[in-house]
Amino acid sequence: MSAHPTIRPRPGILEIAPYVGGAAHAPGANRSVKLSSNENPLGPSPRAVEAYQALAGDLAVYPDGGATDLRAAIAAAHGLEADRIVCGNGSDELIALLCKAYAGVGDEVLSSEHGFLMYRLSALAAGATPVTAPERDLTTDIDAMIARLTPATRLVFLANPNNPTGTMVP
Repeated sequence: MSAHPTIRPRPGILEIAPYVGGAAHAPGANRSVKLSSNENPLGPSPRAVEAYQALAGDLAVYPDGGATDLRAAIAAAHGLEADRIVCGNGSDELIALLCKAYAGVGDEVLSSEHGFLMYRLSALAAGATPVTAPERDLTTDIDAMIARLTPATRLVFLANPNNPTGTMVP
């Protein structure tokens, strides 16, 4: 299929390869659990199943995209303002929202060398340039992160523990 002569995606979009999920496999194991995919070897919480079943009759109703009740409950439990809480469908969505809101063409999004792939993909989707800082022993090097900051840096992603390495910085 050839590209349309005038309709083109935003810069960075064509640099994103489609996601291909990996199979959970470990030599010698009869069962593997992919923690990186949030799989739970114990199955869902009985309380989650109960809550789901209680709302089963409402599944045809479009959900509250603002997660109003959830944000209010989190705010009440932690003494926060609900308007300062953002909820999403996992970290992928929240990372994408941050990049869409704060980064674009000419901007940079900084993360560690072996950081979560979604930092790079969301930066590219927003038209920004992903920048990585080298790590030391698969651990985020804070000094290296600081050294990579430029006036074009709009977002810095620092996960602790890091995903996917699981290493931590003090």
